[in-house]
Amino acid sequence: MRELKIGVVGLGAIGREHVKRFQERITGCRVVAVSEVNQEVGRKVAEQYGAKFYEDGEELINSPEVEAVMVTTWDPAHAQYVMASIKAGKYVFCEKPLATEISECEEIVAAEQAFGKRIVQVGFMRRFDPGYVELKKTIQEGKIGLPLIVHACHRNMTHAATMTSDMSIKNSGVHEIDVLRWLLDDDYVSGQVVLPRQSRIRRS
Repeated sequence: MRELKIGVVGLGAIGREHVKRFQERITGCRVVAVSEVNQEVGRKVAEQYGAKFYEDGEELINSPEVEAVMVTTWDPAHAQYVMASIKAGKYVFCEKPLATEISECEEIVAAEQAFGKRIVQVGFMRRFDPGYVELKKTIQEGKIGLPLIVHACHRNMTHAATMTSDMSIKNSGVHEIDVLRWLLDDDYVSGQVVLPRQSRIRRS
């Protein structure tokens, strides 16, 4: 069976988890190359999984041995490596967000359209989740009537020290922005962000 040769750019927590999945759980593919700004981490992962380490992500993307690319770097670098993948004519999976600026997203869409076929996928996995698929089926069959309002809630006990308010939308709320269009077969007219008053719960 032929294996798809994958290169992973960015080896933070999610990047390392994807490498592990490719190598240990998913058949038909193999990670042949990795790149990471923290060279110690990158070389360690490369050695662990028998992959080649690249100091430069774009060098990895342009390597003849890499057939498809996964971008799991920090958010501001996503656009750079997705654009490099399109230029190299390679399928690329990018963890969300696709980019941190609207203009970058528009540039990526334009570049893919100019390429002539869809080769970019963003890490929106909920529409493939069995629970969401069943929910969509329930809505389409009219079992609960016409949806009038959806309440989506995230509950995280902790978050990274680097988390900012806008990241709550770009990294978390963006899942709802994606999945609700698909779930309801509808689009958005407007959006609003309301910041609640901060409070601290004291436990005795």
